[in-house]
Amino acid sequence: MKVWTLGHRVVLMLILMTGIMASHAQAEPVTMTFGASTPPYAFPDTGRGIEVDIIREALAQSGYELEPVFVPARRIAFEFIQGKVDAASKDQGEDLTQHGGIYGDVSVKFQDVIFTLTDSDISVAKPEDLAPLRVVAFQNASKHYSEWLSPLVGSANYTETADQSLQVKMLHRGRADAIVADRNIVQYLTKLVAEEGKIGIKPVTINDFADPWGYRPIFKSEQLRDEFNAGLKKLIDSGRYQEIVESYVN
Repeated sequence: MKVWTLGHRVVLMLILMTGIMASHAQAEPVTMTFGASTPPYAFPDTGRGIEVDIIREALAQSGYELEPVFVPARRIAFEFIQGKVDAASKDQGEDLTQHGGIYGDVSVKFQDVIFTLTDSDISVAKPEDLAPLRVVAFQNASKHYSEWLSPLVGSANYTETADQSLQVKMLHRGRADAIVADRNIVQYLTKLVAEEGKIGIKPVTINDFADPWGYRPIFKSEQLRDEFNAGLKKLIDSGRYQEIVESYVN
């Protein structure tokens, strides 16, 4: 039987401590810009959100530590171009490959739909169905869905807003016939409006009209991009990805 002397124990402790220190040293920080106000995808106050958590856990698979940098939407790509961060969560419509950007796989998917109150008996199946309705869409929605929304621009019955909680309130107060927004955003904001107790929440009908779309994060390193993609795939395959989404909207 081997006898452990004090010297053996000291050596063992040093080995263990070295291993622990090495594991911490491998947690290389990655700075990435996110939008400053996009609940439930990003919350600056807590440094969390659907999008932030997914990217954080995907990077953590390879030993990286995400350091989110929350900025106004117009600066998400700008900070990356200026070299102030390692990555950007999205490009805001500007091709960042010309600035050394390397695109990863889609991190979050949005499903924009048209919400109407069920008791209004309004059905939206084609763009023309929106013409007589009071429609409130998210900011710049007409640029995303020109076929559906461009004919409404300029009409007194059509507005776009950056405050998406206003969309929910207007629909349930009967001041809008239809709202155009992402499913998860409306589901999250409806919970908040219901908790306030000032507006009665009514059943809604979801009218599908567009395919899901998503943002691809941009990196300066091909290796970091590849490791992010691998980590993201692990989250999806394990079911952890869906768990993160549901933790915010259910």
